[in-house]
Amino acid sequence: MYLKEIELINFRNYEKADIKFNKNKNLIIGENAQGKTNLVEAAYLCAFSRSFRTSNATEFVEFGKDYAIIRIKSISDDIERVIDFTILKNGKKMVKIDGKPIKKTADLLNNIVVVIFSPEDIGIIKDSPDKRRIFIDKELCQIRTGYYECLKNYKEALKNKNILLKNKEIKDIDGLLDVYDEQIVKYGSQIIDYRSAFIDMLADRSWEIQNKISNGKEKLEIKYKPSSEKIYLRDRIKEARKKDKIRGYASVGPHRDDIEFYINGKDAHKYASQGQQRTVALSLKLAEVKLTKEIIGENPILILDDVLSELDLDRQNYLMEAINDIQLLMTATEVNDEVLEKLKEKTIYCVHSGEIKMI
Repeated sequence: MYLKEIELINFRNYEKADIKFNKNKNLIIGENAQGKTNLVEAAYLCAFSRSFRTSNATEFVEFGKDYAIIRIKSISDDIERVIDFTILKNGKKMVKIDGKPIKKTADLLNNIVVVIFSPEDIGIIKDSPDKRRIFIDKELCQIRTGYYECLKNYKEALKNKNILLKNKEIKDIDGLLDVYDEQIVKYGSQIIDYRSAFIDMLADRSWEIQNKISNGKEKLEIKYKPSSEKIYLRDRIKEARKKDKIRGYASVGPHRDDIEFYINGKDAHKYASQGQQRTVALSLKLAEVKLTKEIIGENPILILDDVLSELDLDRQNYLMEAINDIQLLMTATEVNDEVLEKLKEKTIYCVHSGEIKMI
């Protein structure tokens, strides 16, 4: 799988651009605030229908314009696919695949599969549990058919339950809560199964990668920590109801899940150095790439957004060697000559004030 071309109209600081990509390695070089990340963000939007930078879709439209358009041409199994992504200035999004409008986000997922690694991804290890849940959900939505709809249904039931719990004027709400709790148990149990299997597979591959990067010095363990075991989910929810009514929110379910990382038996969130946490994040992303290929039968497209500056030279070299058969879109202010030498069959683009030139 690879991106063949991106066309942009009125997208962020690009009034008009048309970029044809190398099917192997693409380096997008430029100073900060010139539009490098905007370019890879456009590709990401066509994979997920959302940005990795903002939840405000109005930011995508160039100031003073009524709309923005992204058109992507991709190749998968020798078949070309065209995705047209239009964003109106009010934030409304409209998507066509091969000229046909899609009705729901689930129809967009899996058409192009993207893995992104950015400096913010170190937050998967050191930040709050919601960052780790986002990481799990984003990947599972791409590689497991049905997960997106399951998660969507769970979130809808959870939202309705929380509305009830916050409404202190309704005295007898137990019957209504029973309805939503059944939905939460149904979809929550499926989510736990999906996540548990995913983390098990990710842990196996991450352990191997971390071991290689550290020359055998660091043993990485990843543990899935659900809010409740699946077999006890219904009971735990019932037990928490009284307190949930007081709190005004649901305290049990996959929306409270977490992942724990251990290096040589020690909690990486608490005890790992900044460098070790970066290595864990790198191991996770490379494991994500490997796992994606195993499941969908093709390499995903890898985006590295200004991440090289976060890694020392040894980790940079390991990364480049590990992705030699994957299409890469990499943004950077500059790239070390030693790293450049490892990137065969590459195309380099220079970005300045929303203008792109091949060099």
